[in-house]
Amino acid sequence: MEHKKKLEELNKESLQKLEDYVKTKGELKGEDHEKLHRAKDEWQTAWRKLMDALMVLERLEI
Repeated sequence: MEHKKKLEELNKESLQKLEDYVKTKGELKGEDHEKLHRAKDEWQTAWRKLMDALMVLERLEI
């Protein structure tokens, strides 16, 4: 379970760093903002799939 916590912290930290980076670049145009939002959604979807796969592996004790 320790590894899962570390991965969750890494994901949270990565999202925060992305937000901080975007703030330093100023205001995004509408299309760019939409692309960024869509990419973050895809990132979180992939993240959830990874966590689901890890939980399955944990149950199988692989």
